[in-house]
Amino acid sequence: MNRCWLWPSLPAALLALGCVEQAGPVLSGVPTPDPVGPLPSAEQLTWQAQELSAFFHFGINTFSDKEQGNGTDSPTIFNPTNLNPSQWMSTLQDAGFRQAMLTAKHHDGFCLWQTKCTTYSVANSPWQGGQGDVVHQFVDAAHQANIRVGLALSPFDRHEPSAGTPTYQVVFECQLTELLKNYGAIDEIWLWSSPPPAPPFDWQAAANLVHKLQPHALLNIGNSVATTGADIRSVGSALPTNTAADQTSVKMVANGANPAAPVWYPAESVHSMRPNWFWHATDDTQLKTPTQLLDLYYNSVGRNSVLLLGLQPNTQGVLPTPDVTAMAQYGASISAIYRTNVVAARPGTADSVFRDAPGRGAAMAVDGKLNTFWAAGEGKTSARIEFDLGGPTSFNVVSIQEPIALGERTTAHHVEAKSNGTWTTIATGTAIGQRKLHRVGAVTASNIALVITAARGVPAIAEFSVYQSPSP
Repeated sequence: MNRCWLWPSLPAALLALGCVEQAGPVLSGVPTPDPVGPLPSAEQLTWQAQELSAFFHFGINTFSDKEQGNGTDSPTIFNPTNLNPSQWMSTLQDAGFRQAMLTAKHHDGFCLWQTKCTTYSVANSPWQGGQGDVVHQFVDAAHQANIRVGLALSPFDRHEPSAGTPTYQVVFECQLTELLKNYGAIDEIWLWSSPPPAPPFDWQAAANLVHKLQPHALLNIGNSVATTGADIRSVGSALPTNTAADQTSVKMVANGANPAAPVWYPAESVHSMRPNWFWHATDDTQLKTPTQLLDLYYNSVGRNSVLLLGLQPNTQGVLPTPDVTAMAQYGASISAIYRTNVVAARPGTADSVFRDAPGRGAAMAVDGKLNTFWAAGEGKTSARIEFDLGGPTSFNVVSIQEPIALGERTTAHHVEAKSNGTWTTIATGTAIGQRKLHRVGAVTASNIALVITAARGVPAIAEFSVYQSPSP
């Protein structure tokens, strides 16, 4: 967990901003407001900027037609006829997804790699004469596609006789060590605890092992807490649509003598394309609809969390055609949201500008660059920027992004639109962070304003974008 309260250096911060830059050089010599701790690590910044990730559930359950195997299914049933992780990756590329995660071992205990820690693995299956390694093929395909790699490993194991005893910790750490040492760079490790009552398990030891063997990997302990050394957290479902609360990356977490230490602890919103997590033929006609998938996007990415979408390869080892088609349509729908930005480069004003520097003026919020930003005046915790749309203009989506390398700042905001000389509030929200999306319905206005009413420090906005989207 990143607990850094110290600002490392201004150049380092701007470099971190540049790692998520879309276009243009990093501005130098521009006055910058103080950061508001806690701050993200460079790895957390990159992870949050990706916004879209996929979770491949594939294993012995795929062949037993079970969701939760009990560890007794024979390895001989595992025999994909055409395993093709490259097809999985091309599906992600077409949809704009930037990370892929694989269930290397689920609760059933079956390992998808050539492990020396248990006999319950692909080594005792007929697939490729017992010489196959799904993890190897998966990681290689991801790296070749320039897609970040995640591996999920269940500490709960229904096959291992020692599970639930102190001895099991050795078995689990043996498995985790193999995954961390034998497959090159891993970007995320995803662990999750067992159903209650949970057996004894040393989460801190597992976290220490991850950070020792893969220092740049981020650890997500799915349904546990940050004190175990996790860098990111899971939320079980997208935020409900009937609340205005947004995910915040700054969380108060108990930590030894300080029971309420703020840490940078961003959220990963976990959902599945299908009704179940593993492939079942009966689910082939029950994929989420395009509308449901868009709702997931707005209620996860649009509320400051990374969307982790479950995908299900079949017994051949490929994603079924309906899923590939749905993903292509999903990617196109997401891209369409951002196609027409009606406020791009429009003239704007701010009620205050940090040290009156042009490089921190309102124009920096509509220049299409994430490494430039508008900042309000010194000492301010509220502010307003508004933009002239050049006449009555229709739009339906508003996107707001903070320069999160400087910390998460806004805690309350709203959006106003001016029509026929009258300003009206069209959206309200709390935190902004990496991205806040407002679906505002059909609006026609000549001017638009972002009003920040409360912040943890000087308000700063990297991008304020307004879209006329066919996918509102």
